[in-house]
Amino acid sequence: MNMRKKYAHVKFILPGFIFYTCFIVFPIIYVIYLSFFEWSGLGPMNFAGLKNYITIFTDEKFSPTFFHAILNNLKYLLCVWLIITPFQYILAYLFFIKIPAYKYLKFMVFMPYVISSTIVSFFATLIFNPNIGFLNKFLAMIGLGQFQGAWFGDPDWAFKLMIIMIMWQGAGSGIMIFYSNFMDISRDIMEACRIDGCTEWQRFIHILVPLSLPSCASIITMSTIWALALFDLPFILGGPTGGISGSLDFVNLVFYRYTFGNALNGRSEMGFGSAICVVMFVIMLVITMVQNRVLKKFEYDN
Repeated sequence: MNMRKKYAHVKFILPGFIFYTCFIVFPIIYVIYLSFFEWSGLGPMNFAGLKNYITIFTDEKFSPTFFHAILNNLKYLLCVWLIITPFQYILAYLFFIKIPAYKYLKFMVFMPYVISSTIVSFFATLIFNPNIGFLNKFLAMIGLGQFQGAWFGDPDWAFKLMIIMIMWQGAGSGIMIFYSNFMDISRDIMEACRIDGCTEWQRFIHILVPLSLPSCASIITMSTIWALALFDLPFILGGPTGGISGSLDFVNLVFYRYTFGNALNGRSEMGFGSAICVVMFVIMLVITMVQNRVLKKFEYDN
């Protein structure tokens, strides 16, 4: 009876542990194993040792493409840290202090989040397409035809416009998390702050910011992982080749072309694609670990 009570928790943990092991741990181990082989997905698997990894870092054709795609991922990651997350935080704060029409604005900001990336890309086409898009026609109509452009067909604009589309679509989730965090702060604390004569700025800096740091850490961590795994919007907006001059080329697009396409040897390359996955897994792991160590220094014990 005592043994049954002692290990009762195992019965609750075991189903999730088995599910996680089968669908997360084993696939990761298999991908690492597969990265040491040449295999098209059909036929025999030929052991290649470190050849796939050497190709990633030294091949004259592939390496520049791969590192350019990583650079785009890192640029987007910086946009997440320095632009998108602060934007979400500021809007959440404005909703918290109940600016005029804040309920309507909350609805309008969150609504795009439930729209699929395919629909968002279709909206972008209707606006920015140089031939049928609304923006060029509008500029011509108001006499500003000299400002017409190719937009997503222009390497100088494509990445910036994609960031704007991501902010429009995805900002709502972070805003709602920040807003919920603000709403969970004890009213007693807020009332004591008001009685002590704190200004709005002092309340923001000394109360709201420290108490919202846990949600900041969660959002930054999730956004970082998503930024390094970005695929759908660049694929739809720029195509599988990553747009003009690789302006929308990200690592997952490179993985797609070289694994399921014929960009390397004229055939699908499951082993080479697995090596790309392993390299990206290590990069994501390192960035996330460093990020978590930095964020840990800002933890607030309330």
